[in-house]
Parts: sequence; structure tokens; C-alpha cells
Amino acid sequence: MNTITICTFLAALLYVGAGTAIIAAMKGKEGRASSLLRVPVAAALLLHAYAIEGEMFAPQAVHFGFGLAVSVMFFFAALILLFESWVHRLHGQFGIILVGAAFGALFPTLFPGPALNAAEWTPAFRLHLLLAIAAYSFMTIALVHAVLMALQNRHLKHPTTAETSFLDSMPGLVVMERIFFRIVFIGFLFLTAVLVTGAFATKETYGVFIHLDHKMILTWIAWALFGVLLLGRRIAGWRAKTALRWFWAGFAALAVAYLGYSFILEVF
Repeated sequence: MNTITICTFLAALLYVGAGTAIIAAMKGKEGRASSLLRVPVAAALLLHAYAIEGEMFAPQAVHFGFGLAVSVMFFFAALILLFESWVHRLHGQFGIILVGAAFGALFPTLFPGPALNAAEWTPAFRLHLLLAIAAYSFMTIALVHAVLMALQNRHLKHPTTAETSFLDSMPGLVVMERIFFRIVFIGFLFLTAVLVTGAFATKETYGVFIHLDHKMILTWIAWALFGVLLLGRRIAGWRAKTALRWFWAGFAALAVAYLGYSFILEVF
């Protein structure tokens, strides 16, 4: 077992430990987690970052496939929420993302991905990839947020004691919706930048700005769906189920655009 593998497993253990501790605290009477839980999260992020760098970059080649995409996406999602937790208190959504990050950190050991020529990673492509990871990270946070909103909405109509303490630790549904749309809007801005930089990266590779493959088509579909969602919120005041339906559709298109297709190629 090499150093990278050890760091990966340690990061996963710290993530899952801190995540389950936060979730358990949210289910308690006080509904509040200790700020000290940020310490193992920060340690996990450092170990995870070291593992990602070691897994991705070799002297003459770069490894990046389904496994690393999931790992990096959860890394940035956890990092974003860690910084956000310094502004607001720790919350249940952070715990859920951390548990997801524990599994995400292990994905490269199962799906290492193909080796790519390092020369192909032009500055335009690197910027495009970084923006794509940021867009996926924010939309992943929005996904967890959407699930919690759906649970809150169901809980308001059909209260259950099993969910009461955890959901009561979250902000009210109106505040959750406001935060949700803010996250989606930021993700939409990054996704717009992804399409712009992707055009320049495509120009370098194919000599044209638009190359119609599955990734571009599905990414444009996701962009359009998220755009309609934000317009619907702005113009028609969409809330709850209507807004979430458009988000599920947009996220599904975005996930299939890269993660789903890459998974099929690497596994099958």
C-alpha cells in the first residue's frame, strides 16, 4: 500500500467520521454540532488534495476519468462548505456532503481512468476543466439542498418524529429556497463559463468552436434547463415542487453529460 492510497483511506475515514458526527448532532435535542469538527474535515481535505495530485499528475501523463472526476467534485464541494461553515454554523447538509466525499475519495482506487498525454492539457483546457469541476461542485451542493427541501416540504404536510430533530436544525423552507436558488445561480454562472471556455478548447482540438458531441449537447440542455428554472423563479416565482422538477431534469442532464458516459466507457 503506497502513500497515496494510505492518504486516500485516511481522508475517507476522517470525512465519514466528521460527517456522521455532524448528522448525529443535528438529530440531537440541541440540533447543533461542535465547531471542533472542522479540524478533522480540514485534515481530510489536506490528505485528499495530496492524494488527488498524486493520482492525477505523472511526469509525462495525466490520469483523469470517472473516478477522479467524482473525487475532485466532492473535494471542492466539501471545501466550499467548510469555508461557508465559518460564516454560518455547521449544518446537516455539510454532514451529508462529507459522507459523500468519503465515498468519492475512494472512487479513483476503483476507477483510475485512462492516461492522457500531458501536452494535451493546454491552458484553455485546464481552465475549462477547473470551471467544470466548480460547476459540478456547486450543483452537487444544490442537489443535497434540493433533497433536504423536498424532505422539509413533505415533513410540513406529513410530520414524522424520525425526521423532526434533523430537519428542525435546518433553516425554514423559505430560507432554504432562497439559499438553493443562490447556489444554483452560482453554478449556472460557472456552467456558462464552461460552455464559453469549452468553445475555445474545442477550437484548439478540432479547429471549430462548436463540435456537436454528447457532452456538448447534454451540457447545453442542462444549461437551458437551469436557465429556465432561474427565469421561472424570477418571473413566475416558482417554488417547491415546480422548481425542484426543473432542477432534477437539469442535474440529470449535467450528470449524464460527463459522469454517466465516462462511467459506461470505463466500466463497459
